[in-house]
Amino acid sequence: MTVDKYRSEVEQEFSTFGPWVYEINEAYPLPALFAPFFFDDDQAIMKIKIPRDIDRRNAKPGMNLYDYVIALYKDQLRILERNENDTVSEKLVQAADFMGIRIYKNMLRAACTIYSVDGSISFSFNASSIDIIWKFANQVLASLERNKPLDVSSLPVTEAEPKTMLLQNMLQDMRRERSDISMGAVQKAIEVYPREDTTTKIERMLWKELNPEAVHLFTPKELIVLENGFFPNRAGMPDFGFTYTIMPLNKLTAVNISRSNEYSLLMECTIYLGPSHLTYHYDVDNEEVGEFYTALKNL
Repeated sequence: MTVDKYRSEVEQEFSTFGPWVYEINEAYPLPALFAPFFFDDDQAIMKIKIPRDIDRRNAKPGMNLYDYVIALYKDQLRILERNENDTVSEKLVQAADFMGIRIYKNMLRAACTIYSVDGSISFSFNASSIDIIWKFANQVLASLERNKPLDVSSLPVTEAEPKTMLLQNMLQDMRRERSDISMGAVQKAIEVYPREDTTTKIERMLWKELNPEAVHLFTPKELIVLENGFFPNRAGMPDFGFTYTIMPLNKLTAVNISRSNEYSLLMECTIYLGPSHLTYHYDVDNEEVGEFYTALKNL
């Protein structure tokens, strides 16, 4: 790279910097810090760059302004991360090692987590970029999810529907796009009570915690959990967002169901994805969720 071209790309990187995730292309090139890690004929299906969590007014020309570059190929995912000393570390996720993806959004806050046999990597982003993250997630699933369909005829199907308008709309969109989705269980939003509750009655009225409404979906290839927020939600501080998690069925290493040690009147379903795990809570009287995960466990 010539000096003039390098200077031009550094200036362009600064001029377009903001809280947005960009798909890397001619208009939005690789950040200068990450450029040496890619050849000109790179065969990535899609590359995105994740900005540093700083205000535009604190950015200066010549600063390394991006924390991540993530490149998707037909058989692997490259995740390059900027370290504090402006060096770059790299993690490779092979298609056979991919174990799921989670997207969280609440107003302007958002995050994405990628699961693999080696653990998980998470990055936050401004929710104004949610569309490009959806595009990226769909591309990842299409490229890396290699599992064969399973016989899911033993899994129960519920006729219940979520009450939250956000979940209703998201579910309608999912059903329109995919005909193979079934709903195994629904957990309504309920107040939760910590076993060691030190809050006063007034504090509980103002800041009570809620288990978010959730729908537990499945296809012959995947387990999909859609929550209205993130456990625990806070009443009085409405959560207008969602958590969307999709996991290949043949990558679930274990499913454990037990009573919650932290909250009374709640059960816990913990799903293990290699070294990572996700825990979902449900009402002790909700037989539907328990039966669904018991059947999934025996699949």
